[in-house]
Amino acid sequence: MKNLCLYIVGLFILLTVVSCSKNKAKVICPPVPLTVPVQTVKFQVVDKTSGQDLFFSQNPPYALTDIKIVFRNSSNKLDSISPPLKEELPNGSHFVYAVSNPRTPDTCYIKIKSLKTDTMISTFATTTTACSTTSFLNKVQVDKNAPVAYASGNVIVIKK
Repeated sequence: MKNLCLYIVGLFILLTVVSCSKNKAKVICPPVPLTVPVQTVKFQVVDKTSGQDLFFSQNPPYALTDIKIVFRNSSNKLDSISPPLKEELPNGSHFVYAVSNPRTPDTCYIKIKSLKTDTMISTFATTTTACSTTSFLNKVQVDKNAPVAYASGNVIVIKK
């Protein structure tokens, strides 16, 4: 019994010394939100010579039913949206594509009637803190053009 008491006291002293010897500041993390923010890409399609919006100008040459986005859903099967979501702002309107599964990279195809299909690749970056890991939309590349740094307010312009 005496050996057991010495063993317990020794273990207690060892744990106290080890836990007190590291001067780590405790990190207090706020509660994790129950929803994950949806990552979206905003884009508009314009005429390459006149700059006229092909869908939201005064007399657009295309109707909203003429555009289709094809992508891989969370089950890795091809899916499509026609027409994509539309966001109206005081300074103009544009399309919004919600990235369903933020993985690197996410590819979707934009098809407008008889025009050439455009490929849009969204690249994500990851930020890691002591409390969480967050993925955010970092760059967007349309066709073989150079990738563009993306911020939440940006609107990608696709010239046709």
